[in-house]
Amino acid sequence: MQAAKEKVKDGVSAVKAKTKITQAKASEKAEAATARSHAERELAHERGKAKVAAAKMELHQDKALHREEAMEHRIHKHGGGGGRHHHKHGVGIVAAPPPVAGAYHPPPAAGGHYY
Repeated sequence: MQAAKEKVKDGVSAVKAKTKITQAKASEKAEAATARSHAERELAHERGKAKVAAAKMELHQDKALHREEAMEHRIHKHGGGGGRHHHKHGVGIVAAPPPVAGAYHPPPAAGGHYY
């Protein structure tokens, strides 16, 4: 059921993005039509490209948010771990020391592995 909700939300976001892209292209054409010089036409084109890119990025962010919501729903629905794992929670866990002020800590690798 959650997958269907996710698809519907993605579809709605895609329609919104498509509408914004179409509006950006229409405003670009109108701006280019009223431009008096070649430089103004190029500027209108660049503005249009920026608006299209912003709409696509917003769609990407919305889809990521939908995935996150779906994952949260699955985690809360199933109690956080699925209940199939048989290891002792809390045994052998040591708290990490607090970060030192001014120390550089590189971000973790994208896949969690250092190659």
